[in-house]
Amino acid sequence: MTKKKRGILRREKILLGGDEIEVDTFDAKIVLGSGEELESIEELLTEEEIEKSIQAALKEIETIASKYPDKEKDIWYCYKVGKILQFVDNKGFTDRRGLIWRRMAFDLHPELFAQKVKSPEESKRYPEFMYHLGKQSEKNVARATFDQWYEILKFKEIYRDKKLLKRILTVCEKENRSGVGLRERIKKLRKKV
Repeated sequence: MTKKKRGILRREKILLGGDEIEVDTFDAKIVLGSGEELESIEELLTEEEIEKSIQAALKEIETIASKYPDKEKDIWYCYKVGKILQFVDNKGFTDRRGLIWRRMAFDLHPELFAQKVKSPEESKRYPEFMYHLGKQSEKNVARATFDQWYEILKFKEIYRDKKLLKRILTVCEKENRSGVGLRERIKKLRKKV
C-alpha cells in the first residue's frame, strides 16, 4: 500500500460561474466506503489544528513586524519570528514544516517574511532560516551578522555541533567573512572535526 502524501490547507484556483477565484482547501478527503474514513477524518482534524496554529503564529508575527519597519535583513526580527516558528516542533508538525512555511510565506503573508516571493518552493527558504535561527541562543545570534548567519544555516544541522558552531562564530567575529569566503571557511572547519 502506498503511503499518502500528507498535506495541509492550501490555496487553490477554481472556476465559479466562469470566473477564476482562489479558495482555501484541505488536502484530506473523506471518501465514504473506502475503508479509510477514520484515518481521513483524523487527517482532516490534524490539518485543521495546523491551520489554527498557523493563524495564531501569524498574529504573533504581525505584532513583532510592527516594531521592525525594515525587517528584510534584521537579525533580531528573524530571531524573534524564529522563536515563534518553533511551534512546529512543540506541536509535533515538524514533518510538515515545508508545507507550513509555504502556507505562511506564500499563501497568506509573504510580507511578514521579508521577501518577494516568486514561487511556492522559494517561499519556504526564509521561514526555514528564521526557524533555525530561533534555535540559537541570543548570545550566539549577536556574534554574527544576518549575512553570516544566512551562510552558516545553509549547512544542515550545523547548529547542533556546539564546538563547531563556536569555532565558526569566532571566525565571523575575527575575520569578518561572509558569502563565499565564509562558506569555504566553514567547509574547512567541518573537515577538521
